[in-house]
Amino acid sequence: MKLFLKDSKGYILIYFFSIALTLFYCTLMNYIEFPEILYIILFNSFILLCFLALRYYKTKEVYEFFEKGLNSIEESALEFGDSLAGKNISKLLKQQYKLYEIKIQQYNKKQNEHLTFVNQWVHQMKTPLSVIQLQLEEYAGDPLAESINEEISKMNKNLNLALHFARVNAFEKDFVIEKFNLQQLVLDTVNNDKKLFIKNKILPKVDIDKTIEIYTDGKWIKFVLEQIITNGIKYSKGRGKTLTIQAYIQENKIVLEIIDEGIGIPTKDIKRVFDPFFTGENGRKYGESTGMGLYIVKKVCENLEHKVEIESNVNDGTKLKIIFSRIE
Repeated sequence: MKLFLKDSKGYILIYFFSIALTLFYCTLMNYIEFPEILYIILFNSFILLCFLALRYYKTKEVYEFFEKGLNSIEESALEFGDSLAGKNISKLLKQQYKLYEIKIQQYNKKQNEHLTFVNQWVHQMKTPLSVIQLQLEEYAGDPLAESINEEISKMNKNLNLALHFARVNAFEKDFVIEKFNLQQLVLDTVNNDKKLFIKNKILPKVDIDKTIEIYTDGKWIKFVLEQIITNGIKYSKGRGKTLTIQAYIQENKIVLEIIDEGIGIPTKDIKRVFDPFFTGENGRKYGESTGMGLYIVKKVCENLEHKVEIESNVNDGTKLKIIFSRIE
């Protein structure tokens, strides 16, 4: 109603101006007396009110829509009464909605084609790498073979990163929530990275009660843990360092902490570590950073409705928390 009155202000002003001008002229010419003036004002005011009431009745859906705004894109296809303006607005919004649907379909098609391409490309790249690894088993213990194996492991990790980055935008098609034992999930991930721990002389320490269980997607959460552990190892190189993975129950939450004893993250970089392609001071200094690992970690945790937090000080290591809802 407020918006309607504002929009009708012009009609009301013109009405009063025309009445005042007419009455002024009639009074000046001595055409009518005061009772007749009052009658003219009341009669014309009644006509104005009827006009405004009829106009509001025919256009109220339009004004209510403008005052309320859009809560969802589907509301753009609503009807807006029988007025000419309402019909035209409704027609225009329906056309806009159809264009929007076409654009979304085109975008989804391109995304699916891109995802299919990345999936096929990653698997085609992994096949020759697996063949090379099998052939290198004949040269076990040879320093050159070990060096090649290490580079193959890096390539596999980067291929997995590319694959998960492509899939994270189509997450709803590729996840299954199940109940998992948290200790076993962590131990499996640590075991997969045992060569990396040994090479970098990092000692893994797992302190998780074996009764703690969580609801999550096993494949995605293992990828998340692997990214965090790999980062912890990368920036903690040195004999005697420990990477601690522990969990505890806090009210209605389960908190998993991955704590390294590495170089830490500068304060100015902390707020941006989850941004895509952000490598920060450490990435520029030590290289081999894509700036995508923690971004995907954050996206995956959000999609799984887990919370992720990070604490760090320079030369004092980094603590990364994943917070799960507790199973009752």
